[in-house]
Formats: sequence, C-alpha cells, structure tokens
Amino acid sequence: MKIRLAFFILLLCSIKAYPSNTPSSQASTGFSEQIIIPAFSLSTFSMMKIKDLEKTIGRSLKFKEKIAFRIGQWKIRKALKPGKQQDYKDKGKTAKLFGFISLASILLIPVAFLGILPCLAFGIAAIAVGKKAKKENTNDKNAKSGIVLGWIGVGIISAATIFVITFLISYSGGLR
Repeated sequence: MKIRLAFFILLLCSIKAYPSNTPSSQASTGFSEQIIIPAFSLSTFSMMKIKDLEKTIGRSLKFKEKIAFRIGQWKIRKALKPGKQQDYKDKGKTAKLFGFISLASILLIPVAFLGILPCLAFGIAAIAVGKKAKKENTNDKNAKSGIVLGWIGVGIISAATIFVITFLISYSGGLR
C-alpha cells in the first residue's frame, strides 16, 4: 500500500503543468523568453522608486500595485529600523520618573503617614523597572538614576520608620 501511494505521489509531482491561459503552441514548445529578476537587498528595495521598479519588471504598475509597493516598502523600513534602543530609553525614563515621584511623595506631602505608601510603591517600581531597563541596556543612565532614586526613597521610608518606632518605644518607656 505504501509503495502504491509513493508511486502515485511521484507520478503527480512529475507531471508538467502549464497555465491555462497560455496558447497551446507555447505549451508544446516551452517558454521562449527567460525572465531574469535581479537580486535586491531589502534596504535597496525599500529605497527604490516606482519608476525603477517599472523599469525592472518592464511594465507600468497599476494604482493598486503602486499603493501595495509603497506599503511594502514602509513595512520593510519599519522592520529594518533598530527600534529596541528607543524602548530601552523609555524604560529608563520611566524608572527615573518613578524615582522622582517616590522622593517627591515623601518630601512634599505634608502628612508623613500619607506619603509612606506612595513613596514605597513608586520606590519599588523604580527599582524594578530600572533593573529591567539596565538588564536590556547596561549603558542606560536613566535606568541607573531611577534605581538610585528608588533606593533613596525606600531608604528614607525605612529610616523614618525605624526612627518613629524607636521614638515610640523610648517615649512609652519613660512614662512608667
């Protein structure tokens, strides 16, 4: 059974097929012209003008083909662009912003207890986002400063908490 199936597939693959719209005289003799398509790199193709493409293929393009060609060029240019570097900068800027918000929330909020939660949350977020950005791009200065500002905010909260706990313990012990 397997031999018959393999023979049938081999027979189908070996049959010479011609397009249905070619005249029968060409089908019997084969194609007289050989189409040579020059090799292009993607960057060359993305910068090519429509006139150059029309010269290459030997005919003028229809309106839809011109639009499709331009869209294809745009997608190729977009794919060839090194876009990851911009993402690294954005993550670093986000980390730095979180670090500034962390410090501002503890320093600018008049009631200290209301500033603890935002400072802690933004400080931890600055550290996490900064480390992720630094892992992707080790030279990102914004990520480094975001990590430092985050640790400063967490450190201020930790020191303030230890100071308040120490003060409350010492104050309550003095009343006895």
